[in-house]
Parts: sequence; C-alpha cells; structure tokens
Amino acid sequence: MQRDCLWLFGRGASIANGLSWAVPIECIDDLIEGRISREEHQSLIIETVRQEMQNSSVHCRPYRRLLNFMANRTVGGGSHRLVTTNWDYLLQLEVEAWIAVNKPGYAPWFLSTHSSVLHLNGTAEPGASPYRSPFLLETDAADYRTNTIEANKAFNDLLWSTLVVIIGMSFECDIDKGLLASLHAHEDNMPIGEALFLVVDPFKGTLDNIARKISRYFPRANVQLVNSGLEEWVDTGMPELVGRIFDQP
Repeated sequence: MQRDCLWLFGRGASIANGLSWAVPIECIDDLIEGRISREEHQSLIIETVRQEMQNSSVHCRPYRRLLNFMANRTVGGGSHRLVTTNWDYLLQLEVEAWIAVNKPGYAPWFLSTHSSVLHLNGTAEPGASPYRSPFLLETDAADYRTNTIEANKAFNDLLWSTLVVIIGMSFECDIDKGLLASLHAHEDNMPIGEALFLVVDPFKGTLDNIARKISRYFPRANVQLVNSGLEEWVDTGMPELVGRIFDQP
C-alpha cells in the first residue's frame, strides 16, 4: 500500500480540462529570430494564458472530479503531491474552490503540498514571489532552469517518490528532457529509481514514447501505461491506483 503519490501534469492535462491553446509557431519564430525580446514573448504568453483560461470551453471537470475522488478515497494516512509543468493555474483554482466549499480556511488533508500546486516551469498566475519557479519557455535549453524554493521543492518531491502519475506529458522540449536527465543523475540513490510510473494519455504513440524515455532514464523503475483521457480515467475510478493510494470502493 502506497502512502504518497506524486502527480505530474503536462499540457495534455490542460487540454483535458478545456484549455488547448499553444504558443503559435510564428511567435516562437519571432523570438528565435530576434524580432521580439524574451521579456515580450513571456508577457505575451502570460497575457494570452490568462485570457484563454476565461474561455467558455474551459470546464475543469477532470480536475474537480479528481480532487473529490482524492478527498473520498485516499487511504488512511495517504497523501498526494501536485506538480505541473503548465503555465496555467487551472488546477490551483480548483484546489482553492474545493477548500472554499469543503474546508474554508484549511488546507486539504489529502495534499502533502497543502493548498499549493507546484509549478516547475513557472506560472501565469498573478503575484510575483521569489518563492516561485522562473518562467521557462519551450525554446529554453535544459540548463536555463535555476534553483528556486518552489522548483527545488518539486524536484525533491520527485526524487523521494515511489509512485508517480504522469498526465499528458511528452517530455519533448529540451527543458522537460532536462528534468528527466537531472532526476536520472540521482536515480541510483533515491526512491524514484525504483518507482512505479503510471502514465496516462489518450494517444498510444505518446504513451509508448514516454515509456521508452522513462525506461532509459530509470532502468530499475516499473512503467504502467493507461491509454485513456484524464476525464475518462477518473470517471472509471482509476483502477490502477486502487489498492495503492486509493481504497477499495
């Protein structure tokens, strides 16, 4: 029986919740070719992400149902850690909404990260803080990542995890490949080296690609693939996690 589960959410999780926007190729070209500065590119992304979060297509049903499932079915003494590489803060808003309805003034008992979602690549959420991770772009080299309290917390949580659920991540851009490489540097001596990685994605080709990457970076780990969208998987009761972090119904 697992007592702790780390959830790593990528862009596919945002898409499952109705936010499908991606940085247009022409904007990336403008940055690469020097027609706009990095600061201008970052500001454009932040402004657009905030606008896109307000669209009527954004429903957040999977996040809402996932949090309710965690609240009702997490094993005694169990807890979850929420980490994302996404710039949006949809999941954070859902955590805050869950608190407002269920336990005003108290952090959810089932979250080890209390009421926070840890962002590895920065966030468009308003409010500057030295605690937060720097804003990282898809075009950034792996070594652009710097140490911050939030990023270090997320990284250490990953290193100590024995159950990692990966939702909608491809690890295609250099900054995310660099995350795997940094974790790999410690995998011989940390629990993540022998963790169970549960990978959830509706596209079989993406699943197979991620499985190959995880097996390469963590050869002693176990990888289990779930060929499903996030909402559909949550609605089935996430059977792969029952008897691990979730109780039997």
